[in-house]
Formats: sequence, structure tokens, C-alpha cells
Amino acid sequence: MKAVRWGIVGLGNIANKFASDLALVPDCSLEAVASSDPSRASDFAQKYQVKKSYARYTDLFQDPEVDLVYVASLHPLHAALAIEAIKNGKGVLCEKPMGMNAVQVNQIVKSATAAPVFLMEALWTRFNPAFAQVQQWIAEGKIGRLRYINATFSFNGLDRGEDSRLFNPKKGGGSLLDIGIYPLFLAYSLLGLPESVKASAVLTKQGVDEQLAFIFSYPKAQALLYSSFAHDEDMQARICGESGEIYMGSRWHETGDLKLVTKEGEFKHSIPITGKGYTYEILEANQCFRDHQNQSSKWTWQQSIDIATLMDTLRKEIKVVYPEDGE
Repeated sequence: MKAVRWGIVGLGNIANKFASDLALVPDCSLEAVASSDPSRASDFAQKYQVKKSYARYTDLFQDPEVDLVYVASLHPLHAALAIEAIKNGKGVLCEKPMGMNAVQVNQIVKSATAAPVFLMEALWTRFNPAFAQVQQWIAEGKIGRLRYINATFSFNGLDRGEDSRLFNPKKGGGSLLDIGIYPLFLAYSLLGLPESVKASAVLTKQGVDEQLAFIFSYPKAQALLYSSFAHDEDMQARICGESGEIYMGSRWHETGDLKLVTKEGEFKHSIPITGKGYTYEILEANQCFRDHQNQSSKWTWQQSIDIATLMDTLRKEIKVVYPEDGE
């Protein structure tokens, strides 16, 4: 089997988790890392025993020994870095959100189409085996017609400060793009595009959403969704149909713990998760690359465009604007 050689650009917290999980996946390796901070790049490389570290992203993109690039930078840099990697012939796994808005996501997709190279948004929950089990139960009719989804994602980040990536609009701050995308993804994946969207937010003085509640309405279903940087919470997801319910356990976006409730009773199902859970999106990207597929059938370019468009709609309603929206 062809070994897939990875590079990582942007070496923050999520890049560390990704690198740890990459080491658990067979037939692939971390060949190079890059950061605008040279010491951070060299420290990261030493920590994960990576041969090459770069102080310029461009140098990594031009490295002939890198096949796929994981873009893990701040949100506003995703589009430019993904497009530069693509133009250098690299496949790209871009951390969510793929772009700051649907315009940027379309630009990235256009570049990947022209290249052509592999491109996928790193919505890791999509590849979690527990999510696959939820989809299977729904497809088998275990809970009947879907009527209600309730999903939240929140943590207390109030001590991070105004200039943190959570709150600074120039760094893509706001709960929707960072964590609200997960509940949004769940409703969209299981119910599709909503007929209408309603939203209410608590905004910071810098104009980003510190706390956001939103409702997706469908002809015969509703999704109540929520994200916040203002408090901690036991994050479970509830998926209810006309003849049963599915509960995804605490920190539902990465859980292996499920509960199915039907007339026959209650069934608990626990799935072991390899590493932190990034292993599954890595496996998918590796397979697509080996098969010369430009996109994954499990999370397509159109699906990334759809959720970017939904987030644009929500931001318009709560009046959150980023510098990139004027491009």
C-alpha cells in the first residue's frame, strides 16, 4: 500500500491532536510542519519526530516529499493557505470551517477542481464510527420519521481575553464558526437544508457571537441548536423520531457512547474510539488520495458549500460581519 506523506501548517492545539492521531494510522507519515514562528515549528517537529520544519508555509507547499497538507491555522487563513497548497499540487484536508464564508469555500473548491487535487473539509465528527451507527439506525427505520434534533456545543472561554481567537473578529472569532458548526452539521446531515432559519445571539462588544441559539425548520421537523463560549455544559445530542430516540453521549461530537430507545426498550451501544478521533478523517483522506479521488463521498464539496451558506445566513440574521465578507 502506498504510504501517504503529510504536512501540517498552523501548529496550534488542534494540530497537536491531529499529529498524535496521525501516528496511530498505518501507512502514512508526518513529513514536514510549518509555522510563521520558527521556534514553534522546530519544537513541534522535535515533539513528533518530524524530519523537516519550515518557517514559511510556501516552503512546505513546495516540498516534493509531501502529498497531503492539513491546514490547521486560524480561520481567516484557511482559504489562502488551502488555495496556495492546491496550486502547488498538494491535496488538502482543511480544518473547519473551510472558509470564512461561502464565497471563500467556492473559491477553494474552484481551485481544487482546476488543479485537480484532493480537497476535504476536516469535519471529523462525520467520520466518527458512532455517527455512522446513528445514520444506520435512522436508515433502518429504528426511530421512524425524524421530527426533532437538539444539539449543543459550549465551553467557558471567557477568561481567554478579547484578542484570543475565540473573540477577535480578525482571527475569525465567534462561537458559530468555531463550535456552532457541529450542531449545524448534525441537523444538516440528518435532515438536509432547512426551509427556514431563526437565530438569536449574545454578541461581544467586538461584534462576534459569544452565545448563539438557532432553529432550523423543516416541513415535518425542527432542530434546536446552540453554541457558546460563556459556560460549560454536559454536551449530549438528542435525535427523536416518531417511534424512538437516539441519544449521543457527552461531548457528542466525539463520543463512542450511544443509546437507542424504542418500544422494545433501551439499548446502549459503546464504540471504542481510536486516539482522539481524528484517525477516521485521516483514514478517509488517505484512501481518497490513494484512489485518486478529488473529494470524499462521505463529505463532499457541495456539503461544505451548503454549511458555509447556512452559516452566512445565520450571521446575517445576528449581524456578525468579518473583514473577509467585504472581499
